[in-house]
This record gives sequence, structure tokens and C-alpha cells, in this order.
Amino acid sequence: MCSVVKVDVIIAVYNAQDTIKETVKSAMHQEIPAHLQTSLSNVEFDVVVCCYNDASTDKSIEILNKLKKDYDANASLRESKLMETTLLIGTAAEGTSSRGAGYARNQAVKLRDMITPIDDDAKCFHFLCILDSDDIMHPTRIAEQTSAMLSLGYGQHGKHLSEKALMGCQFDRIPNDSTWHYATWANSLSDERVVLEQFRECTLLQPTWFLSKSWLKSLGDYVESPITSEERDKLKKANCSPYYRLVHSSELNCTSSGEISPTLRIAEDTRLFYAHIRAGGTLHLHRTSAPLVSYRHRVGMSQSSETPRKLLIQLRAKAWEDIVFFGTDDSASSWSKRGFAIWGAGRDGKEFLKALAPEVASRVICFVDVDSNKIEKIKFYDNPSIGRKIPILHFSMLAKNPNACNVDSVVFGRVTKEKNLGEAFDTNTHKRTISKCEEPKRKKQKTRSKAETMHATSINQNLLKDLPVVVCVAMYRTSGALESNVASIGRKEGKDLWHIS
Repeated sequence: MCSVVKVDVIIAVYNAQDTIKETVKSAMHQEIPAHLQTSLSNVEFDVVVCCYNDASTDKSIEILNKLKKDYDANASLRESKLMETTLLIGTAAEGTSSRGAGYARNQAVKLRDMITPIDDDAKCFHFLCILDSDDIMHPTRIAEQTSAMLSLGYGQHGKHLSEKALMGCQFDRIPNDSTWHYATWANSLSDERVVLEQFRECTLLQPTWFLSKSWLKSLGDYVESPITSEERDKLKKANCSPYYRLVHSSELNCTSSGEISPTLRIAEDTRLFYAHIRAGGTLHLHRTSAPLVSYRHRVGMSQSSETPRKLLIQLRAKAWEDIVFFGTDDSASSWSKRGFAIWGAGRDGKEFLKALAPEVASRVICFVDVDSNKIEKIKFYDNPSIGRKIPILHFSMLAKNPNACNVDSVVFGRVTKEKNLGEAFDTNTHKRTISKCEEPKRKKQKTRSKAETMHATSINQNLLKDLPVVVCVAMYRTSGALESNVASIGRKEGKDLWHIS
């Protein structure tokens, strides 16, 4: 195996004049920490920072060009402890329009190939290090994530396991207290939770991604927004492409003015994340004593803030269909044969149902909830677009062991986003530690009413006990109440129960 490890830092640039200089400097000043000096002593790093300017309308390209001129002129003066690094810049043709982050990242990936031969890639490790144009890499990120990748070793077929790995890392925020709930959750996920919560969010944040270049190519690169109706039609015909494309059916219809859906420009991280999982890729969160990336939060200026919540639900629903419902796993057939229940008859549960393909939505047997008003008074979800009434039952009707799920001891919790609860995450044990929170409340409930029992018995009780479940209620928000109730029905996460919210 070649001793050279190539690392391309991939930066898509669009109107980033206020941050791009700091971002590029952080990528150009990488070093090997003392604790990795021995294990990486035989590794020769070849780092290229690849920036692609996606038709910015500000001074981004001028700043990039000046940075390159300065680095090239002072290359001989760089500190010896720093990794050998080259800065490459690509830019959209003058007068063209932005094509989106997916397109820009694909163009950035191509930059090294334009100046160096690629014949030796099969012999050397060649990784891509993804970075947003407003974020900052800490000085040891490349060394840390490279070491983590190399430590995965070889599989039973003689291939290095890094070839199909997506490696994330822990991060901090700029400003420090922004999106505290998300940051605490993402940084505290165990190896198991990174996989089991994959449909709730991208459990590995894109600006922390580290992956094999050959693996990205095998996935067909990032999804790019089509610019012609012919390209859109190709996306409609999934079997015409050798690559999996996560595109919801609603995105393939032209707008009233005949234009292609603008949503195909966004959520490129979500689309690639699930393509990776569907292809058998593995997920890893590299944990270090200090974060390796500073993830900047700028209100209203990030792509994530532009991504409609409805689109994310649609894409996660489509990914869940393709990976779980139509998947090749042994448990996949139970979802289609038995049907399944949706936990949560509120907004998220209904949006998830509406996002499903008709043949999948037809296998929804019932909603379940804890809200007596929905169960006893509303009773059904009736939407003409679905074409049938779907009953709303008490979640305890799903319990494999009724004695383990007593309706009189149901746990209720208050949904909150207060910052002080962020300290109480404990995803390793899959529950919220409540020592720093208010205690979960056990709300006194009367035994099921006759009406409720009659309502529930309209469905075969033996069927309910074995139904797989999709939970569409946010985790870690109710001081452990939701998690306690979900545990009481006796399902196995990742097999016959998934969280999607």
C-alpha cells in the first residue's frame, strides 16, 4: 500500500466574502498532534484545498485568488510542522448562475484531477474532507480523521473498511450557544444511536464528513439540480441510472410556470447521506478531547435555514421507504406484509403519511397517540387525499405484553426547548437523564372507556401486538416520557421500530 495519503478539502463557495479567508486558512494550516506522531510516522500527507466558486455575486473569487497568490509566493516560508498543502480554485464561467451546493462540491472534487494523474489512486488512500465556506477546521482535523479511518482496518474480503465509511467528528458552534439542542444531541450520539436515529436527522453533520473519494464516485457524486426538462425526466426514471438518487416524487413536477422544482438545488447532504446508507456504507462519529470543526450559525444565511421542513420530511420518508420498507433486510418484509402503525397523530405523523408513496401509505393500519382527545373524540384521521379513514388508538394497544404497558401508569412529559435541558442528554442509554430536569409526570388516567375499547377492537388485536412502528414524535424533549412509553410496547429499534422526527 502506498505510504502517501491524499486528502482533498472540498469547499463550495457562494457569496462567502465575510468568512472564506478564515475558512481557507484553517484548512491550509493542518498539523499532526503529538499523540499521533508515532502512529502516523510512516504517512506522507498530500493535502489539496479545493475551492469552487459557484457564481458568487460578491468578492469571494477576488479573495480566493489573492489567497492563492499569497500562498504560492510564500510556500517556502511555511512552518515545517504544517502538512504540505496546495490551494486550488475553480470558478463558474462569467455570466452564469449559481447551480447549488451539490454541483459546486462536485466541481471542487474534480479540481485535483485537472493537475495531477489519478493512476495511483487505487494504491493510495484518497480521502475527501468536506467543509462549508463559513466554518473552521481545527488544526488537527485531517490527522485525527485520517487516523480514525486507517484504524478501521481490513474486512473479510481484503478491502479496507474506510472505502465504505462516512466519518464525522464532534464540533462546536459559532456563536457558542447557538442551536444548543441539536449540537448537544449530535455530539453525544453513541455508535449505536448514530445508526438508529438516522431517519431523524443526518446523524453526522456534513461539514464534519470525511470519506473515500472512490466511494463518493461509486455513489454518483452529489445530486445536482437538473437544468433542462430532459435531465429532470432522467431523474424520474430511476432504473435508467446506475446511481441511487434520493428525489421525492413531488420534486419532479414542473412549477405552474413550467420551471423545474427549485428544491433540487438544496438538501444535498440529506440526499447523499441516505444514498451512502442504502449502498451499505457505514457511519462513524470520531470522538476527540476537543472538537475538530467550528460550525458557524448565521440566522437566515445558511442553506439549512432555506430548506423547507416539509421537504426534509418528504426526503426522510422516501429514504425510509427505500432502505427499510423496500429494503433487503430480513425485517423488511414484515413492514409490507403486516402493515405498520404511525406513533403520533399530530403534525409530523400526518406529514410523514402524506409524504409516503401510495402503495406504502396503504399499509398504514393506524395512528397511535397518548392524547385522549385525539383518541376518544377525533378517533380517525380522515384526509380525502388518502382515500380512507385511519383510526387513532391509544399506544398501549400495540404492547406485546399488556401487563408491561399499564394505561394507568403512562408517562407524560412537557415538550420544551429550554436550554437547561441540553445538559441532560444521555443517548448512550437511549433515555434522557432526569437528574438535571424536572421529573417525568405520571398523569392519572382512568381505565380505557368503553367507547375507546370499542374503537380499538375494530382492528384485530393480535395484529396490533405485532405491528412495526414508525415514531413521529420528537425524542429527548419530554424528560424521558416518550422514550419510556415507546419502550413499554416491546419493539426493537432498527428492526420493527424507527424514529422519524
